[in-house]
Amino acid sequence: MKISSIGIGVVSAALFCGQARAAETDYAAGTRALPLQQAGGTARAMAMGSAVVAVSQGSSSLLWNPAGLSRIRCTEIGLHHNTGLGDTVQETAIIGFPLGEVKPDCIGGSLGGIAASYGYVDHGSFGGRDAIGLPTEDYYAGDYSASLGWGMEMLPGLAGGIALKVNQSNFDKIYNSFAADVGILWTVIPSLDLGLAYTNISLGDNIAIGKLVSGLRLGAAWTVDKHLILAASGELQNKAMDRLQLGAEYLIGNTESKINVLALRAGFQVNYPDPQLSGLTDLTLGLGYTLTRSMALDYAMVPSGELGTSHKLSLTFRFKCPRKPQKPVIVAIMVPPAPVPVPVTESAVIQKAPEPIVLKSLLLEDSHFDFDSAALRPEGMAALRENVQILKDNPKATVNVAGYTSRRGTEEYNQDLSERRAVAVAEFLLKEGIEPGRISAIGYGETRPAMYEATSAKDTEAAKANKRVVSTITVK
Repeated sequence: MKISSIGIGVVSAALFCGQARAAETDYAAGTRALPLQQAGGTARAMAMGSAVVAVSQGSSSLLWNPAGLSRIRCTEIGLHHNTGLGDTVQETAIIGFPLGEVKPDCIGGSLGGIAASYGYVDHGSFGGRDAIGLPTEDYYAGDYSASLGWGMEMLPGLAGGIALKVNQSNFDKIYNSFAADVGILWTVIPSLDLGLAYTNISLGDNIAIGKLVSGLRLGAAWTVDKHLILAASGELQNKAMDRLQLGAEYLIGNTESKINVLALRAGFQVNYPDPQLSGLTDLTLGLGYTLTRSMALDYAMVPSGELGTSHKLSLTFRFKCPRKPQKPVIVAIMVPPAPVPVPVTESAVIQKAPEPIVLKSLLLEDSHFDFDSAALRPEGMAALRENVQILKDNPKATVNVAGYTSRRGTEEYNQDLSERRAVAVAEFLLKEGIEPGRISAIGYGETRPAMYEATSAKDTEAAKANKRVVSTITVK
């Protein structure tokens, strides 16, 4: 009777991704964890100690809490590579996109979001031995898995989701399994999310050597500010290992533009029962870098003590990201009095209102403001005081302040910056004694360039020309 080395393959597979999924590590007798439960998630998730059940992860929420799919903003393609612990190699591809019309806040579609994944785990070859310990033929161990999930906001602040999964495992024989995940995501307050997911609800299998390990995940994510996220989660598994997980992510750079942003990540886990591995086993670390608006690269290191270290790389591409509609901000608008009705007679002459006369148009360049800020520099204030005197000399004149930006950065950020700079100029005029009713301010963001920008490079001539605030003084 042949006694194969299935146990070695199972333990390696389970520990290989054991830091990343709710039920991927199984120490109970007669059970084991399939790669269906070992998807490993993204490098971002693993670096944060897998404490991400309440963290929005775009299309990768499929692997942790399908309710998070309700918040997909863009069409995403993620490629995730995992190596370590011997010859084991794991590859996962995920694609997702919002469904229906994009919401006004640009977070998810009106019908939620959908994502699908496909992956495989190659455990390499293992040697078999007979009843007396003599080597027999080698065999290949590998797994293929696929999943499809959907999430949608059911009530304001409360989203639900479901994912269907299938797995085929080859450990000398072929084993198939089918399961489902369900989850909810609740925004308690704008900065605090709670997540709950029940994973691997069995829908049928032909597994002869064990059963799928299902489990419950409960977590919270606190967005301290636009740079820092703190997360915690717990996992209660049926006949398997339970965990407590903590994670953090700190972003360095211009988070509004989402370009050239460096992410520092760390996580910590406590496992029950303790796997009793010597060396570093509980701390996880990682880095992320947003290369462009549409591409991000992430790395995670997951130590497993004496068994070695797993390394995860993720490359994510984003397309067709929605942009918030232009919402100009008006500081004050001078409303002319309503015209007095005049009886129309045969001899009446209808005259066209005269066009306003432009007395002065002043251009403030990007250099007149602090970098990426609406704070006026002294030279900008000096240029504006000339406008102030013209307005004081012409009491019936009005001024319109319009802010513009280059295309560098997200449209949302550019719109906001153009509005803030226009408002800063308007507020300066108010402090100089110009009546509110004579001033109006509006921000156009990147929508009305003075010159065409072929690229989003920082210091091109076109970019410099487009970053401006124009004050136009007119009189009727």
